[in-house]
Amino acid sequence: MAKSGYASPDPAQRRLGRAVLFLQQQAPMITDAVVRASIGTLLLAGQAMDLASRLKGFQRISSAELLRQFALQSGVSERDLISHVLPVLKQADVIDYSLDSDRRLAHLEEFVGLTGNVIAQTFRVLDVLGPTNEELALLQSIEIASWAPLAMTQHLDQIVRRGLSEAEAEKGVNYSLAVGINRRIYSRDLNEQVIFNPHVWGTGQVQIASFLRALPPNERDSLLGICEVATKRPGATLERVGGDSALVASARKVGLIQAATVKSSASGRNLSQTYVFSPLIQTEDDQATTTEALHLRKLFLAHILFGQEMAQLGFGRIHSPVAIVRKLLNTGAVGPATNIATDYHMLEAHGVVRVEETGSGKAFLKLIKEDIVRDGLDWLNASLGNAPEGSTDVPKLEHVPGIFVNPERDRSQLPDDAASHEIVSSAVLELRKEAQRAVRHQSPFGR
Repeated sequence: MAKSGYASPDPAQRRLGRAVLFLQQQAPMITDAVVRASIGTLLLAGQAMDLASRLKGFQRISSAELLRQFALQSGVSERDLISHVLPVLKQADVIDYSLDSDRRLAHLEEFVGLTGNVIAQTFRVLDVLGPTNEELALLQSIEIASWAPLAMTQHLDQIVRRGLSEAEAEKGVNYSLAVGINRRIYSRDLNEQVIFNPHVWGTGQVQIASFLRALPPNERDSLLGICEVATKRPGATLERVGGDSALVASARKVGLIQAATVKSSASGRNLSQTYVFSPLIQTEDDQATTTEALHLRKLFLAHILFGQEMAQLGFGRIHSPVAIVRKLLNTGAVGPATNIATDYHMLEAHGVVRVEETGSGKAFLKLIKEDIVRDGLDWLNASLGNAPEGSTDVPKLEHVPGIFVNPERDRSQLPDDAASHEIVSSAVLELRKEAQRAVRHQSPFGR
């Protein structure tokens, strides 16, 4: 059985755990072999917790093949799974497991969210792995930059205050810039680079709406409108957000809004839809069992909305997303239907649902991660404006989602537009001034 009574990690530990998960989402875009090798411990910790998050809700697993498939989705080879990842997760009390005489899985019991929320468990995994000081400096740089844009000298000073050397701090910042998770903007007033990362808007220490209202009118009106739509209507499409496309792209680039895209090439047609979210959804991370740094709620909501918006009339469409999701929550299953066997593989790969075939070509959609689906229903109600339930038909997709582009990859693919970049950059620099009180008065910048 899982242990109980774990002391809650202190805020600094929680932020380091979240930094590992931020880095994990950035990992697919890290192509430099030297950088990947240098931060290998952090990438392993992220992969281990990515796998653990997929297992959450399954409780006890006896299928070695199921575990292997989940591991592959997390980028973990079978050899590393047995030799490194499972032992680390067990030592951190995230799972328990046993192997048979052939060193194949006999059983696995997951405690994800039971011995601490995912962020707390991520810190324990990190602690077990024992990262280098330079890797710790990278995590410190990520978490500092997510709390406030600081001048480079201030940013380095904050890392050194956490017990690391100046050389280690500089290496950590360089890694953060090399992997693309931190960004720098030049400040003429300071005659220095300012370091920040896109997660700075999601801390809640500065209220975005109030902050944007205080900006000059030409900057305020455009950015405020974009952010208000993303906040009030999670999962709103880019078309609903409106506004200047270059400014919207720049807001996505620096994290003022988060964008996720669902793509499908079914039936020979390349279809895609991009949905936007407010970064403020991360402010409840420390209370939630599964942090939204993993983007599972976005994945679920985008999947359901895609089924409603992109399926052709007459060929199957989700007529009432709210009713379908509510039925899935209330009964634990939806179906049977033929399309369920083929249309939900992305959600299944992340362990949000399970597809259970009946043997007649049809299948049931089974609920696994109740917390993700329940929060997804709240987001869905907000996105659709509390639409009436309507039909309770089984969801049907004509164009099966095949690719999910998360906010990190979305940011990496966006070019910088000079004019709109200047507007958003000035907002970041103003945020630096507003956030100075965090350096002077608040615990995130203490030791």
